[in-house]
Amino acid sequence: MPMIIPPTLTEEDGALTKACEDALVAIFERYDADKDGALSNSELDAFAKDTNGDVFDEDARAEITEFLDLDNKGQLTLKGFLQMYNLQTSSEPGETWKDLQKHGYDTNLKLVASRNEDRDEKPKPKHP
Repeated sequence: MPMIIPPTLTEEDGALTKACEDALVAIFERYDADKDGALSNSELDAFAKDTNGDVFDEDARAEITEFLDLDNKGQLTLKGFLQMYNLQTSSEPGETWKDLQKHGYDTNLKLVASRNEDRDEKPKPKHP
């Protein structure tokens, strides 16, 4: 069976590819429950739990606050979210692939399943 090699997530200049950025924007928007353009602590916690199984620890939160773009309330903006993934992808692209797959993306960066949609799915009534 041939080995499947996923596409690269970054351009030659280190920027995220459009397909990767589009997937990350969609993930960010899924967790931005109040649609204010930033992830509050509870929204960021929900994202971290779905991605890593637990919330970010104090050190990770400190790094987010110190190095990434935040709004005037200290919440992670879309720009900051993309910065976070650009940093991760440049050093550990495999980790970004794991995250994308946890959020329902295949190796072609196509959404095939959504964690939030699965969680929010209501059982369909059975008709006799």
